[in-house]
This record gives sequence, structure tokens and C-alpha cells, in this order.
Amino acid sequence: MIRREEALLLEVEQDNPGDQSKPAKSGAARKPLIATWLSEFEERIAQDFRNRTGLDYNSTISLIIETAEPFPGMKVLDIPTRTGVIARQFAGKVGQNGKIIGVEETREDLEQARLAAQSAKVSTHIEWRPMPFDKLKFENDSFDLVTSVMSFHRIDSEKFLSEAYRILKSGGRLLIADELAPREGKESLRASLKRSYYRYIVRDKVEAEANFHTTEEMISLLKAAGFHQFMFRGLRQRSKHDRVFTLINAVK
Repeated sequence: MIRREEALLLEVEQDNPGDQSKPAKSGAARKPLIATWLSEFEERIAQDFRNRTGLDYNSTISLIIETAEPFPGMKVLDIPTRTGVIARQFAGKVGQNGKIIGVEETREDLEQARLAAQSAKVSTHIEWRPMPFDKLKFENDSFDLVTSVMSFHRIDSEKFLSEAYRILKSGGRLLIADELAPREGKESLRASLKRSYYRYIVRDKVEAEANFHTTEEMISLLKAAGFHQFMFRGLRQRSKHDRVFTLINAVK
């Protein structure tokens, strides 16, 4: 049984399934941190995100950064960084003594993120490092925050969580933002069609074979890695059989 103090499960915001443009709820209106310099590549990522989750891309990114609670001097690792959109949002928030590092497995994968940061005039504030996700080349207790946004389902979860725990400082946080599978474990027709789309149309084998965990599975994985305090916040779920995009905070 999951104890209350081990996992605080916040409400799932059940928005109107037909409303594809409604932003993530957070009380007062939120100004998006993303300007008009989205590259064509990143715009495709944003459109894919809107199609698969029903959430507004800019508002969701803003909510993720707000949840991260950046502060001057903060050491941040964003992995996988993909377009670098999360890493870019920390520029100007962690100060001169802070550090922002975006990681992808190859230099080629990092190129889009580097170009986007250059366009946003924040490239000098971010380091880009190619390395395997399951063997991070950082010392123990190096970071205040590790973020993994919209990509956790694409990587080896157990190895990644073990490495994230190792490189986080005591009291440091892991912030994951990704889709979780429904509790029933039964994939919806919508999700099944998505897998076929990625396999046969987009030809993205990794996405087609991605592993989406349930909330209970995520809690077990986090506990096994050593994390002791969790908070889950579901942003939207079209039906009880569909995936829900969720913000997950875990403390070392």
C-alpha cells in the first residue's frame, strides 16, 4: 500500500476533451516564456505535443518552469534536452553562479538545441553535452535539479533514475513531465492509433515502442532509485483509458 506521506497525488484536471487549445490551469493567466523564435523543428514538436495531450505547449512549458522553482546559483541538468526549450527557460533565472546543462546522446542531436539557444541569444549561458543517458559523466551530488520533459517514456527508466539520484545533491529534486498510462493499464484506441502513426507514418521506432508507466509503477521506480518524497500533478486526461500528461516531483 502507498502511504500518504510517500506520494501526494494531486487532482487530475479533467478539461473538455474537445478543447484542444485550453492551457494548463494555474489560477492567474500566465505569460508564455517562449517567444516567436521557435524553429521549424521545435514548432513540429509543439504541434505534436498539442495533438497528443490536448494541452497548450507554451503554457505547459511555463508551468513546468514555475514548478521547478529556479533560484540564483541553481545547478540544472536537462536530459534529454531535445529542442533545448526547457534549458533555455532557466537562462536569466539561475544567475552568474548558476549552471545549465543540456544533454543528448550525440552531438547531432544537440545541434537543434544549440541553434535555438543561439537564436534566443542565450547560448552563452548553457552548456551542451553529448553522453549516454544511463551513464552520466558527472560527479556525485552535482545538481540541484534534474529535468526530463516529454521524453521519459523514450529512455531506460531504471538506469536513468539511478543516475539522476546519484548526481543530485541531498535535497535536490527530479522533475519529470510526461504522459502516464491509465491506472487500468488498458491502452485506449487513441493511444493504439498513436503508436501506429509513429511506427508507419513518422517512422519513429523509439516512440512507437515507448514505455508509458502508470502512477503506481512510477512510484515503485522512484522508490527503488532512492527517492523518498513524491508529488504527482495530472494536467489533463481525455478519458480514464487514455494517458494523462503529468508533472512529477521527487526529492533525494
